[in-house]
Formats: sequence, C-alpha cells, structure tokens
Amino acid sequence: MHTDLPLEESKYDKLGRYLFATEIASGLVNSFKNNNESIVLGINGAWGSGKSTIINFIINEVKRLTNENEEEIITVRFNPWMFSGQKELQNIFLKELFIKLETNKEKLKDASKKIADFLEHLNWLKYIHSGTGEAVSDAQKFLQGLSKEKNLSELKSDIDDLLIKSKVKLYITIDDIDRLTPSEITDIFQLVKLNGNFANTIFILAYDHDVVTTALNQQFGENGKKYIEKIVQIDYTLPSVSKEDITRIFIDSINTLFPSGEICEIIKSQSDEIKTEPFIKYFKSLRDIYRYNNSIKLRLSSIFNDLNLLDFLSIEALRIFNQKAYQFVIDNKENLIYQKSVTNYNFRMGSNDENSAKDIIEKTEFDITTKNILNRLFLIDTMLSFNTESPEDLIRAKRVANKNYFDRYFNLQLANFDIQEETFDKFINSTETQTNIEILKDINEKNQLFQFLNWVEIKNNKSKKEQQKNILLSALGFTNLMTYKRQGLFGYDSDIMSVLRFCSKILNDIEDLEERRKIISEHLVKIQKEIHFSSFYVADTIMNSKELLDKEKLYSDYLWYDLFKREKEDDDLYIKDLIEKRNISAKQLFTKLLEDKDFLGEDEITLILGVVKNSFPEYYDENFPKLIVNDNELIKYLWLSIKKNWMTSNSNTGYQLAEYQFFPGLDKEKIKERIDKFDLDLFDENENKVIALFNKAYNDGFKENKYYNIETLEDMGRY
Repeated sequence: MHTDLPLEESKYDKLGRYLFATEIASGLVNSFKNNNESIVLGINGAWGSGKSTIINFIINEVKRLTNENEEEIITVRFNPWMFSGQKELQNIFLKELFIKLETNKEKLKDASKKIADFLEHLNWLKYIHSGTGEAVSDAQKFLQGLSKEKNLSELKSDIDDLLIKSKVKLYITIDDIDRLTPSEITDIFQLVKLNGNFANTIFILAYDHDVVTTALNQQFGENGKKYIEKIVQIDYTLPSVSKEDITRIFIDSINTLFPSGEICEIIKSQSDEIKTEPFIKYFKSLRDIYRYNNSIKLRLSSIFNDLNLLDFLSIEALRIFNQKAYQFVIDNKENLIYQKSVTNYNFRMGSNDENSAKDIIEKTEFDITTKNILNRLFLIDTMLSFNTESPEDLIRAKRVANKNYFDRYFNLQLANFDIQEETFDKFINSTETQTNIEILKDINEKNQLFQFLNWVEIKNNKSKKEQQKNILLSALGFTNLMTYKRQGLFGYDSDIMSVLRFCSKILNDIEDLEERRKIISEHLVKIQKEIHFSSFYVADTIMNSKELLDKEKLYSDYLWYDLFKREKEDDDLYIKDLIEKRNISAKQLFTKLLEDKDFLGEDEITLILGVVKNSFPEYYDENFPKLIVNDNELIKYLWLSIKKNWMTSNSNTGYQLAEYQFFPGLDKEKIKERIDKFDLDLFDENENKVIALFNKAYNDGFKENKYYNIETLEDMGRY
C-alpha cells in the first residue's frame, strides 16, 4: 500500500528528480556560503508532480554537503495549514523559528539569553502547554529579568546578528502552498515578503504557479504574477512527466503490487495490452498512480479469476477518476451491455446493441479519454471482421459487456456468481444425467449458464472419469433444449456453440480417444430416437472440424480437436459414420418441419435444407414446395435467402440478393408472379420490406456484390 508520503531516499526515485534536486542543493551551498544574503527559492509544479519529494532531496543533499564542508545549518519545516490570519501566521512562524533555534543553540553563540528575549516579546508563555518540549518548559528561566519591549525590526536584527556571528545558514521550507485557500495563499506570500530578508536564510517554497497566481490575482488584481516575481528570486519549474514515463512507472508499480502467485503471472502476461489501455491517460502524476494502485491492491486479489483484468482496470479508473462516468455505466446497463436480437426480422443482424451503446456514449459530455474507455468496454463488434469479438468471446473473456458478468464489476465482493457451492458439487458429482440437465435449466433461467459452465470447467479438473462423462452427456443433453441462432457474419458462434465448446474442453480431460468417441456416439444414438436439432448440429460441427484437420488448420483450441487420431484412414472411417448420422438427422428434422412449420428456428432451417437437398434430392424436391404454400411462409423463406449475405456501413446494414442465394425450390419467376398478386396490406411492415427488396433485386437482375439498405432500398455499393 502506497501512503502518498514524499520520498526521502533517492533509490525510490522513479522520475529522476534526485539529480534535479542535487543540482539545486549544490548551487545553494556553493553560491551562498561566503556571504550573508537571503534568498527565496520557488519549486513550481502541478499537484502530485513531486514537489515535496524535491524539497526532501534538496534538504538531505544540503545537509550532506554542509557536513562534508564542516558547515552548520538549521532547517525549519513550516506547515501553515493549522493557522489562518496574517497576524496569527506571523506570530506562529516566529515562534516555530525561535523554538528551532533553541533546539540548535549549541550551534549558535550566546544563544540562550537572546532566544529567551525573543520568546518574551512574543508572549510565548501563554502558548505553553504540557508536552510542548524541554525548550518551552525552561522558557520561564530565560524570561526572568527582561523588562524592555522590542519591536519586530529589532528582533529580526538580533536574529541576523545571531546567525551571522555563528556562521549558520537557516533553511526554511514551506510546502503545499497551492492546497491552501486563496486568502491563506496571500497570507503565506506576505509572510515570506515580511521575513524573507533574514541574513543567512534560504526560503524554499513549493507551489503550483497557476494556482498561486490565480489566488494572488483575487487580492491584487492582475498583478499576481508580478507579486510572485518580487518575492521569489529563483523559480525552478519541475520537468513534466512524459506519457512514456507515466506508463512505464504504472506497469512497474502494478507488477510490484503482486510480486508472486497466479495474479502476478496474469498481470505480466497482459502488460503489453495494459500499456495501450485508454485509462492510463487519467494518470497525470505519480500521486494519481499511487491512488489508483491503492484501490486495486485491495480489490483485485479477491476477484482476478472471476473478471476480465483489462475491463476491471478500466472500470476502477472510472470509479476513481470520473465518478459521474462510473455511475453512468451503472445507470445505463441495459443500453450498454450486448444483447442478441430476438425478432424474426433482425435487419441489423446483432449490431443494434453496438449502435445503441455507441449513440448513448457519444451523446454524453464526458471528455475524450472517458469516452474512449466506455467505447473500449461496450462497443462490441459482432460482425467477425478484423479485431472482432463474438458473443462467445464476451463470455469466455468474462467481459463487462456480457449481461451475466456486468454486475460482478460493481459489487465489492464476489460470491461464486451467487450460485451455491452445493450446486456445483451436486452437478459435478452426480451420476444422473437428467438431474444435471434440470440444474442447467434452472441456472440458464437465471442467465448464469455460461458463468456456471466456466466454473464447472475449473472445478472439474480433479473429477473421476465417470463424473466427467456424466458432465459431458449432461451438457450435450441440455443442447436439445436450446435453439440455434447464428451470431456474426459467418455464423460461427451461438449459445449452443458455447455449450459445445464447454463439451469439447471436458472431452479433453478424458484420456482415451475411443472413450471420447464412444461418449459422442452414445449421445447421438440416444437422441436420434427423438428428434432434436442438436443431434444434427453436433455431428455437423464435428464434420467441420474434420475438414479443418484435412487442411491442417485444426488447432488445439478448436472445437472437437480431441476426437481425431490424426491417422487419415482411422479418422475418415470415424467421420463416415457421423456423416450418415447427420444426414439422417437432417431428414428427420425436415420431415418434422413439414408437419410443424414453427418446429425449427430460422437459422436451424438454413443449416438443414442444403444437407437434405444434397443427401436426399428427390425427397427434398417433392416436399420443399409444401413449406411455401402459405404466402407468409414464402416471404419467410425469401427472407432466409436474403439474409445469407449482408454487409454493414456507417451503422447501416445492406443486403444482397443474388440467384445463388435462393434455396433450391425457390424459383424467382414464380415468386415474382405470386408477389405481384399480393395485397400488401395483408403483410406486416417487415414482410413488406422483404417484398420490396426482392422486387428491387429482381429489377436489377439479382446482381452479386450489390447491397441494398433494407429500410430505404438505396444502393450501398459493392463489398
């Protein structure tokens, strides 16, 4: 924990201030040792720039140099914070000075009587109270016999004589002047003006020039700057801290906060990413860094495994440096987090939440750094373009933009995602698949499924083989209850895919390849007795992984990596059986769809139709027309054809409709004949948009790479 105290030792100097300070100290000692002049030195720098540290370094170096030269000095650190009013300030200043002289009287010739004289004429006795110190308790003895009043000028003359005769230099430091009120700042500078001509005396003042000038302007009009120049003979401005130094020091300091353990490794592994985070621009001084580090020191160690490190660091920066922005995030949760569309005609294909977050952030009056932080946290690109993140990535990375993780960033303490430990234990240790499926249903209803699975993956490491098998079959069985909705441009991610990724990871913990394959086959055989999209989709994704394997692009973190022996004959034989299972499952789903038009979701329909056409062409050609007898169903399948190919530009979504996009059995001329006979008033707004886009593409000749804005039908150009 950093206490924000100024440094005393040069070995902790991170900004190279020590060399700067030693140069000043050397100049003071060498330039003024042979005369009795006084000087007022100013140390100018912004709040938190290290002025107090500079003063410490200067005084320490002065002591070292004068000790080497066998010279005597007395240092007085005057703190004006506890006093107000010019008269009181002057009295207290002189009293502190005299008591300091008393404690150093061995350095001063004939000091005792003179100091007692000084104290008498300031009525020192009325300030005496218990515990003040030996010098005060003996003051009564010093004061006896004095009867002559002296004015301030005479007292100062006596002090001058004392210092000159003793050849002692007096160093007086006054720090934190810029943290006083404007009237108090004025009082301090008048104090220095009044006392700055002591012989052998060096005043060192620390302040922010802009703050002090503003305060003096209030007192003296536009002459604040000139007033400072009359009092301060030498003004040193601290070099500004570069952005590079700030970043370097922050990275070094955050690494030293956690010198060992898992959290240390995580921070080190992400140091390069942390350096580029926009929140670092909040740091203007070391004090900002220390203030920030003190906070994360208290919080990060208890939650680093449960949240995304970069998101956490960004949100903590908002909390510390921009409380309004922090509260803005809490108040606008529903607008900022990523949410998948649930409408049938989602013309913006998942980008709507990105747009709403972008709009709401842009409308704020926050500074550019804060807006960049908010954009970094909540503008999630789900189009699978460059630098993209999918909804799956949000879950795996524990991002704040995911609804299930959001609240965790704003609670003081995590409690296993509010899921009791006994639920984890029951799920991991159960031997009943159906019991586990019920647990997953309950967890999913609370929007906690993916956090739960993440924790199961962690907690499952030491489970027995039978436990792992049951966990795997339970998760696969739960996919029967899920609807597939593609996410991203190529449909690589969905909720069901997220569960399958979990299954693939659990599969990796089962050592025997044949046992892995047996578990998958057991699942497929079991659910083929029923009719579930999951049976088709599991087999289809395994086939996709085999295609990647054949291209030598199936990497260790890819889905179903551990189902292959990497011997072509063996793997080909295994996949042949799966292809048959997949094709049969697709036909079963297609047949059920003929009976119940709402049996499958839109994206599920899109996946199975091509498989049925290729595997059972006669059956497909005979039965597909039954799906589009109803005009509304025709528009539905026309929409499914259109949304196969789309693009985004400037927050707008454009759709292409080329001939190759039509499902087999959708004849464009027959569609045109039917549409021309439609009473458009019988169709809703979204259906009419689909009809209008079809007519536009028809008239343009169904050109490839020609995209239309579905709202306006304007040509959005070529992609």
